[in-house]
Amino acid sequence: MSKAYVKLRANVWIKELVDMAKMMEYNNNVKFEKRYISLALNISKHYKVRIPDKRYICKKCNSIMIPGRNATVRIRKNRIIIKCLRCGNVKRFRIK
Repeated sequence: MSKAYVKLRANVWIKELVDMAKMMEYNNNVKFEKRYISLALNISKHYKVRIPDKRYICKKCNSIMIPGRNATVRIRKNRIIIKCLRCGNVKRFRIK
């Protein structure tokens, strides 16, 4: 198997795991949600592949942050501020 194929498969796995984590969040199944996110993070580290929309994954509690459900999003002074409502962790991103 070529490197390109392996990275392509890793991207597919990560996308499926993130989608399943979102479904678990809507079903209020936190245990599986955190497991799927941790698996996606491990796969991305092992195969050196980026996770799409990584800004919506909380570093502190390994849960997916869905705005309006378990995260708040504010835009202030050329920054996007995303706050996890489970653990209180705050992420800040600059707007260009």
